[in-house]
Amino acid sequence: MTDSHIILHVGAPKCGSSALQTALTMTPDLEDAAGRRYRYTFCPTARPGWHLLYGAEVQRAGRRSKYGYASWPDLRKDADPTLVFRALQKACRTGLRAGHVPIASCEGWINSPEVFARVLAEWGHPPVDVVAFLRPPVDWVNAAYWQWGIWHAPSIDAWLQQGNLHYRLGLDLEAWSKIPNVRLHVRRPQPDVVQKFAEIYGVTLPGVGMPNASSSPSLIGFLLRNRRFRRSAHDSSVEFIVQRWCPPVPGRKPWAIRARHVHLMRQVTKRNVDAVMRVVSEAERQDLLGDPRWVQEKPYHPAILAGPTVVDDRTELPHLHAALLQGVRNASEAAGAAVPALPDCPAASASLEQWDSVLASVMDALLAADLAVRQQAGEAGAKDVRRRVLNMLARRMR
Repeated sequence: MTDSHIILHVGAPKCGSSALQTALTMTPDLEDAAGRRYRYTFCPTARPGWHLLYGAEVQRAGRRSKYGYASWPDLRKDADPTLVFRALQKACRTGLRAGHVPIASCEGWINSPEVFARVLAEWGHPPVDVVAFLRPPVDWVNAAYWQWGIWHAPSIDAWLQQGNLHYRLGLDLEAWSKIPNVRLHVRRPQPDVVQKFAEIYGVTLPGVGMPNASSSPSLIGFLLRNRRFRRSAHDSSVEFIVQRWCPPVPGRKPWAIRARHVHLMRQVTKRNVDAVMRVVSEAERQDLLGDPRWVQEKPYHPAILAGPTVVDDRTELPHLHAALLQGVRNASEAAGAAVPALPDCPAASASLEQWDSVLASVMDALLAADLAVRQQAGEAGAKDVRRRVLNMLARRMR
């Protein structure tokens, strides 16, 4: 297979995608030891006439975003697929002409191998790299429930009954591997998804931590009780803002899976693990199996025995209050603004309603400070655009 015309990072969701997209947004222009150039691309909107962004424009888009990064639209919910593929084809052609390999990223593309197979056939099957990171099925289902399911289902049992047991990421990757001229790279995201991607292509990327790590149970509980801050399963921007500015809240990570769910998932897990192992290299197999949860249930026993996580434990709320206060200080300093007066930590005997009133005030201050930072980034970007236009007109006049 010749050098790829494009690199598609296809996900999976809850597998380090946000961290990788943040790093690529911060450092969109890359070069390996052999001098091969890579450029992270971004299309900001899904409308006729949209254009590709590169370099500094990608960086500015990330700084303006609530999420802190730039990524491509999801075919299933964000955009007209025809426009997405038109832009991807343009990225390929531009890269071939300019001598670089474009990188495009969307965590939801892993679920659409059949759509990409059809389009790539129409393009004559150009060489394409497909990069994916996977967590073990049970671990992924637990993370997915806390990311999406808990916001619209009364329990994990109800969520699973809605069809969410149908984990098929391994089967999806097997379908991707069957597309002619596709070269598949599969890794687990731990311990550092960004460095693993960098190692595949021999480039250097900055460490960014995990900008979409699991939120603390106390934050999840607060957001569930105060839906104006997170109105739907896919409206997670507040959690990104909290993680951007606030120190971690100590305590247990969210867990919902019980023994009966693990037993229920056994056949699904086996089908997907078998599918993944059929399509990966030996080195990739060893990387995945570095997490024993791919093939063993015993590592889940401590979390299962501890039981489902409680999200309304008032003893954890002082830690959330302290973290949000520090986040306001950090964001205010970044915005060059004074830290506003904020309510003190309630008494230990305070009710959840009293706690929520205090926490909501601090959260509002954090969101306002974050918006100020992002607006300043947008204004700086607008000034840069105006300067480039004026320079271009001056050159033409000369």
